[in-house]
Amino acid sequence: MKRNYLKKNIAAIFLLVLIFNVALSGCSKSPDELYTEGKQLINKNETQKKGLKILLSFEKKFPKDYRLPEVILTIATVHHSQKNFREAVKAFERLIEKFPHSSEAYKGKFILGYLYYDDIKDSEKATQIFQEFITVYPDSELTISAKILLENINLPVEEWSIVKKIGVVQSDSLAPK
Repeated sequence: MKRNYLKKNIAAIFLLVLIFNVALSGCSKSPDELYTEGKQLINKNETQKKGLKILLSFEKKFPKDYRLPEVILTIATVHHSQKNFREAVKAFERLIEKFPHSSEAYKGKFILGYLYYDDIKDSEKATQIFQEFITVYPDSELTISAKILLENINLPVEEWSIVKKIGVVQSDSLAPK
């Protein structure tokens, strides 16, 4: 009798677990669905916060997904555009740490340096990041920009060496012949 009772209870528990798992699997979205929804929502001002939440959820749920570097870069740039600099810095650093060899990390490293330079106004940290950028990515298309920013980091824009060179070229080209 006890044996029959035990078998019935085990069968009932197994059935409940099975039903629970089926119910949960229907509630969660696939990586493709979450990614697509997040990317669509984040591109519109009125739905940007919801898109950001979805992409943050994507990052947590799918840490091995091949699109994660792009998702983290998007998260970081949205925080940056919203002037939420602390969260932007965290996301850029997360991207650089987790995916150091990705094209997104290279872009993120440069933007992080620029964020410290232009938004946070921390010349020391910006200098450090731009120097690291130049060392790690010496042949990139952004290296020239990083070098220019480093050369002129504490100067007003009108005193930048490149601005002076362009000014000389423009004034020479306007001179009568």
